Amino acid sequence: MLAGNGLFCPLLGFASCAVFIYMTLGDLKFFFREPKMEFVRRNGTQFVEGGKEFYVNGWNSYWLMDQAVEEYSRPRVTKMLHAGAKMGLTVCRTWAFNDAGYNALQLKPGEFDERVFK
Repeated sequence: MLAGNGLFCPLLGFASCAVFIYMTLGDLKFFFREPKMEFVRRNGTQFVEGGKEFYVNGWNSYWLMDQAVEEYSRPRVTKMLHAGAKMGLTVCRTWAFNDAGYNALQLKPGEFDERVFK
């Protein structure tokens, strides 16, 4: 069908180029500017964020740091944070320690793995 009208070779060439480009550049990540985020501060006995009162309402997820390290499990962390935000929760408390060993945050005293901090 395509071979009869001479389109087979050009289409095969185009498809081969597309596959080659995807295989070569497909895992590139594009980085966009992060939105400006305020830190929560204290004003007397009140927490404030960006000049507005901030109320702590949250949950515990001990596993977040460990799951955030690996590329394949990072979407689980994002889904959990989005689910919390949808429920109106403002704070997630997680553990931030893991010394030596698998996905260690602190490789040795005073030396940290930046990949784990992200």
